[in-house]
Amino acid sequence: MKKILTCLCWLLASSCFADETSASARISLAEKSTGFVGGIVAGLVFHELGHQAVAELEGANMHWCGTNWHTSAAPSALRDIAISGFGTQVLSTEILLGDTSIPKNNSFVIGWLTHNILNTLQYVVRDRLRSGGVGDFRCLRQNGVRVGYIEVGLVAHSLFSAYRLNKNPQFVPYISLTRDEFILGFKGTW
Repeated sequence: MKKILTCLCWLLASSCFADETSASARISLAEKSTGFVGGIVAGLVFHELGHQAVAELEGANMHWCGTNWHTSAAPSALRDIAISGFGTQVLSTEILLGDTSIPKNNSFVIGWLTHNILNTLQYVVRDRLRSGGVGDFRCLRQNGVRVGYIEVGLVAHSLFSAYRLNKNPQFVPYISLTRDEFILGFKGTW
């Protein structure tokens, strides 16, 4: 207990006697950290809103418990609802990376993109490690979808998005969306 109190007193004293530069550096770090966490939360919320929006379009009544959703919709509607979270992640990633007016060095944007990339990767790993799958992939599997191809596509998009965030290549993505399919393509130079 004495060590904890000593550390707290030292931190308090050092912050009271810190010069202007280190105080502004701590404020800048706090602002960037808050922006990064806010971006992660925005990515999570956008993923879940994708489920809700498609459920509304399908006329399905959804019930939420945290980030888990339940509905008694038809199998075709369940497939659409389950994949829509990842669809909104892909869409938001393409908007954030493709729009030149959005700064790529903004902590909020980096947080959102980090969520989109890491959420997909961890989801695929957890799905592969757990018998029967997890969450959205389990729902897809239970409704007749072979999720292996979806997982490969999502992992490829996540890894390519991480590359794009890091290297910022110039290319033009295009998206085509119909009721039955979602097509994502690109052209450009690396």
